[in-house]
Amino acid sequence: LPRPDAMFPRLGAWACCHESSDHIPAEVISSLVVSKEVLSDDPQKGVRKAQKSRWALGAGTARHWNSRELTIEDFVSVLKAGGNPCEAPDAESNQEFLDMLDDCFPEMAYYRTGKVHVSPGVDEIEGSPTEYYRTVGAIIALLATYLTASGDEDGLTLATAGDRGILSTDRVPGKFINMGNKPMDYSDFCFGFAELMTTMQDWWNMLVFLVVHDVGKSEDFRSKVNAALPFEQRSDDHDRVLTHALIDPELTRELLPSVYALGRERIQRIADGFATNFQLPQLGQGETSVYGLRGLLDLEHERVLDGTLHIYLYHSIFDIAGATSSQRFIFPLALQPVYIGYTMAMRTLLHKLREPTKTDEHDLYFGFLYRNFRKAYPEFERETFGYLCESRLFRQEVGLVLLRVLALTRNTYKNPDAVLDCLSDSFSALVAEMSGRVEGPQIMLYYGPDMLRMGLGADLEDESAENMRHALGAMEDLYLLARVALRSASGCYQFELNVSPVVQRIKAAGKDWRGGVQLRELCRGATVSPNARLTEGLVVLPP
Repeated sequence: LPRPDAMFPRLGAWACCHESSDHIPAEVISSLVVSKEVLSDDPQKGVRKAQKSRWALGAGTARHWNSRELTIEDFVSVLKAGGNPCEAPDAESNQEFLDMLDDCFPEMAYYRTGKVHVSPGVDEIEGSPTEYYRTVGAIIALLATYLTASGDEDGLTLATAGDRGILSTDRVPGKFINMGNKPMDYSDFCFGFAELMTTMQDWWNMLVFLVVHDVGKSEDFRSKVNAALPFEQRSDDHDRVLTHALIDPELTRELLPSVYALGRERIQRIADGFATNFQLPQLGQGETSVYGLRGLLDLEHERVLDGTLHIYLYHSIFDIAGATSSQRFIFPLALQPVYIGYTMAMRTLLHKLREPTKTDEHDLYFGFLYRNFRKAYPEFERETFGYLCESRLFRQEVGLVLLRVLALTRNTYKNPDAVLDCLSDSFSALVAEMSGRVEGPQIMLYYGPDMLRMGLGADLEDESAENMRHALGAMEDLYLLARVALRSASGCYQFELNVSPVVQRIKAAGKDWRGGVQLRELCRGATVSPNARLTEGLVVLPP
């Protein structure tokens, strides 16, 4: 089967389940909406009786919404009044719901005003609604979770039904990974998340969280925040800028009124999550730098125990679910590798962070990747790697880099001995960079998993080890280029180098791609274009 991450590169490192599954027809949502006052008498179904909501207005009726008068139930009602993914998936059919979001949350305007920064070195066309609809999709993913946790079967429909191309429930690979065919797994996810939502206010807080979670991508928002900060605190990092706005009451009141209304205690918990500057998907696939885990360890232990970090990590799932949403199809997509894979990853990470023994970034990174590594390479781990790991120095340097390299391939590369030999005998600069044993900023190759996995080509057996040797050489070349670009940088932070141009060149080559050899040839001709603050850059390739 095609791997889901080939279509959605940011899905993460966890393998999806490929067992057969009978097609489950999507439920068609009634055009009547749910009333929050009336529940089903049938405890087995737990579905709400359909009644017209007081918010369901006649066609053409205009209304200005006030968030102080609303609950999450009202958003659900208006969303369901617009239709469903099968019959009315587009923005025009759901305009009442979109108007409701825009009226209640002025922060939504940031996503389609001016330039929006989507990835290192890349901006959307000015005025593009792409990030706006992705945020709408993330919000609907939360509402679908709320419905399912409330016993309403329509939640699954909102997140899985309709024409989703090859990811539809009746096509490959959708029939294996679309959670419309895994209703019990989806239900388990929703009830698991609902355990953290102990009150209706908690659900509302999460709704507001998702509304603002990516406003840092807006150049307009960043410029307003940076203008209020001392020069040395200014940044173009999305999460860091948002954190500054959250911890300053005046900035929160002026720029994030929906968050300001939550009160200082709830705002602080949101700020503490974003202050970690941590992205779960980048950890499991070995993409983040070692420094990228620093924020987790700096977080107060109380925030690990009280659910603050757990809720923050969940937002990545809703964010990715909304990544496919657009003006033509506003609904999110719940995929098993994301909803189930990331949930399992969160549990692993939180378990390690809750342990009483003090750890550092190297041990945390190593321990997190080691679990999936042992499953993928049991013989190599038992006969070779396990013995070497008795040395702490090995674990924190060559051992950690080996785990990261294999994770970058989604643990699909078949010759781990080759990686060990290469890293032990050569590539000292690569080992230093990927183990965080460098002075100054630590470099993350953004889209690095796709570059290495796709760059290796079809020869994943690689008996001679030459394919991997050339690929590692290409990675080392990019790290060295970035290090030269950072020669005037000071301080320790994460520099994100976007290697998507390399990925696009590999895709364009198709079946003619020659593996690691061609990857190294391509990267030898590359240059790095950093931004003014030396926080990110883009690989530039010759024509």
